[in-house]
Amino acid sequence: MKIKLLILNASRILICSWGFLPFPGYGAVYSNELALSSSLSGSFHEDSSDSVHFWGFDRWNDREGWTCPEILNGSVTGGALWLSVQLVKKNEGERSWKEQVWGDSHNEQLVSPKGLEINAEQFNKIAIRLRNLSPETDGFVRWRTTDKPDVDAGCIRFTMKPDCKDWQEVVCHMDEHWKGKIDQIMIQPAILWQRGDIWIDWISIKKGDIKKEIQHPDICSDAVVPQIKIPGISQNDFNDAFKVLDECIITNFPIYGFNYPVMSPGGYYGENWWQLDASLNVAGTKWTNQGFVEDMMRGFAGVQAQNPDGRIDLYGGSPVRGQVADVSSLPKYFEAAYDVARRSTDPVLQNTIYETMNKYLGYWFSSKKRDQSTGLITGVFEETFSNPHQNPGIIAPIDLNVAVAVGCFNTGKLGEYLGRKEESEKFQNDFEQLKENINKYLWSDSDQVYYNYNVLEKKHDKRLLCTTFDVLQLGIAPLDRIEKLIPKLLNPSLFYWGIRPLTTIARTEAGYMEATGPYDGKAWFGDIWTLRNLPVIKGLEDAGKHDLAAELTWSTIKTFNAKYCEYITPAQGTGEGVQRYGWSASQYIQTIIEHLFGIDYNSLDKRLRIIPHIPRELIGQELEISNLIIPTANRLRISLKVRKPDKGETAVSLKIIGNPGDDELELFLPVPESKMITAKDSKGKELRLLKVKDESNGLTGVRIKMKGHLDVNFNSHGYQDVN
Repeated sequence: MKIKLLILNASRILICSWGFLPFPGYGAVYSNELALSSSLSGSFHEDSSDSVHFWGFDRWNDREGWTCPEILNGSVTGGALWLSVQLVKKNEGERSWKEQVWGDSHNEQLVSPKGLEINAEQFNKIAIRLRNLSPETDGFVRWRTTDKPDVDAGCIRFTMKPDCKDWQEVVCHMDEHWKGKIDQIMIQPAILWQRGDIWIDWISIKKGDIKKEIQHPDICSDAVVPQIKIPGISQNDFNDAFKVLDECIITNFPIYGFNYPVMSPGGYYGENWWQLDASLNVAGTKWTNQGFVEDMMRGFAGVQAQNPDGRIDLYGGSPVRGQVADVSSLPKYFEAAYDVARRSTDPVLQNTIYETMNKYLGYWFSSKKRDQSTGLITGVFEETFSNPHQNPGIIAPIDLNVAVAVGCFNTGKLGEYLGRKEESEKFQNDFEQLKENINKYLWSDSDQVYYNYNVLEKKHDKRLLCTTFDVLQLGIAPLDRIEKLIPKLLNPSLFYWGIRPLTTIARTEAGYMEATGPYDGKAWFGDIWTLRNLPVIKGLEDAGKHDLAAELTWSTIKTFNAKYCEYITPAQGTGEGVQRYGWSASQYIQTIIEHLFGIDYNSLDKRLRIIPHIPRELIGQELEISNLIIPTANRLRISLKVRKPDKGETAVSLKIIGNPGDDELELFLPVPESKMITAKDSKGKELRLLKVKDESNGLTGVRIKMKGHLDVNFNSHGYQDVN
């Protein structure tokens, strides 16, 4: 994604060709304790008796027939082959910040002697004993065969522990990947090429057991996907969204420092992890496999721990992994991590997630990211999608500042749950301060909108973006400004309201365009993305504009239904970019479950909350979702029916399968302050009403203990005191 354009796509395409190669020793089922460990040391040791080829590098200055580019050093000393992977030299002068993101393309390799004559069916393992004093986690083995000795026949990835003083043994499982007679092998020892040294004690080619496949997490089978009945949305289309997510799963781990199964973006972006894509993919996936997304959080904790500044890298190929740097990506991790933590029943994981959020905020609030004069967070492209490439420390974007503010809020809430009172108060104060700065510097009194802000020139970047509505979330924008923003939201000549979901920038802007075809970065300046619409839906709900939230929810669902592509053109409605794109499918699922049906579960509060948002088009229709997993200790499932016959009535029927224990049910409806409603159960008994007193506005409903079956009929024509 984003604006490195051709270089980015090329790098992701390259990743797509890399092999399936987790560490040896991992069984068919991954566990919560899975991490980089001594499992690297398999059954291969310095014994050449069962090797078809063995190179020990024990003789001074003798590479034993291997050739090595001069830039890698390649000297043999002390009984090991010494490689330098610091191809970025300190004396090269000032480097572009973009090189922190994409680096330089290198393919430096050790090349074995020719004529190895290896029988691929008999010898299927390449074992390497090495000492890795670099941030590198991955390397590659390529090979050539006797019948085509001048052409690479394939490529397999191997993994290693980074910045590790101990010797470690890594195994490259060739298994069924290579065939015939192998004439020569090549070893690429690194992918980042930024700093450090690797010493190779020995290389051995021998036989071994076929590596067991790792169990693929179930996120799309009939056993876990809920059933829906929504007019115009078929079950097959809903199922397919989960299948798109399934296609993103990488069980070929560890992968670029990520030590658990993870999700790629999908399509031609290949087999790699990305902070933004994986975080957004959690949104839908958590509804079918909580254990899988919990392991993804453990994986994020691992990759973050490799960096000394609390940063989570943009993606697995970020060349500055393992050192301080200036670039991450738009931190949707704060939302994904908080959602996983508050749905989890594992207190150890909850504390691990809390620490990752704490450290990540430390990165964003560091002096390299936070402007001292305004207190705003600055970012470059990939950390925001609202500006073309700028050097660091210039633009304070709306989307980034709101994302970090959400991070402060969520981290504070999680800290409160975990008994971290002082830390929680600090994060809440950080939220309030950032909220104040957003309103002070990003708001334009003259234009009555929020703009990105140039902190060096101390002026607005006056392009009207749909991110101007991101500030509706969590009460960031004050009420009077919300009322000034809403007319612009509802003006179809600006953002297509009422026709399609919101365009990324106003149609009246000079730079507006509708990009088609493969991603080239231009789609952020006109096309429709789920990433841009979900924050506005959430913001409208937070601001008490539930009728508008319902309409944008339904528009987003209809537009992306059966089109789980990267982005959609506003005028034609065609799906462009990657056609089976993870986060579009994920946020489509999220929009149906969490916004249309309004289902939310919080294990820390021990409550299931349901707030349906029924759009005008579905009034009089019955909506149903059944067999939806609720990740309680007892793994409940629920079935929910909602029908709004007219504007004055709403009927809700909930069936719970399993033992809900002490959990409570909160069932609310969007009700304006001026209206009073009554709620009755199936026997006609009136239920006590209450209003939500947290960040959501304009909600009235009931709170009761969860039980097997509940019917509630709301009617706004009656009267009852609202407490």
